[in-house]
Amino acid sequence: MPNPRGNLAGWSDREKPGWEEEAIKRVKDRRNRSTRAQERPSSQTLFYEDQLRVWMDECAARRNISLSGYARRAICAMIAHDLGLPYEQVTRFVAQPANYGSIGGPGHPKLTHDDGKGHGPWVITGLKDVDE
Repeated sequence: MPNPRGNLAGWSDREKPGWEEEAIKRVKDRRNRSTRAQERPSSQTLFYEDQLRVWMDECAARRNISLSGYARRAICAMIAHDLGLPYEQVTRFVAQPANYGSIGGPGHPKLTHDDGKGHGPWVITGLKDVDE
């Protein structure tokens, strides 16, 4: 997918020596500072290494969407692709994403039924169908 927000290499600027190590350090620092994760329950659906978090964060920043919103939308896009469903039908069952870097208030996120619009295209193409 081309970057819908222009050339924003951010953490993944491969021109900078040590970019990958610095990005992983930022992820670990953010995790250590975060108390919100300890204050509210989570589904703990996604478990991943720090490197995947770096890539997800870069993609979320490029689309101006929260990290959780990016993960939900990516999952919905794959579900829509695999099941042949309209993308907007799948996103109805997840929370509307916030913009990148925004902090929600008490009870955030609320299940607001995402309309699947905004933050760039979310159509997966070029993959073989599951049945092939």
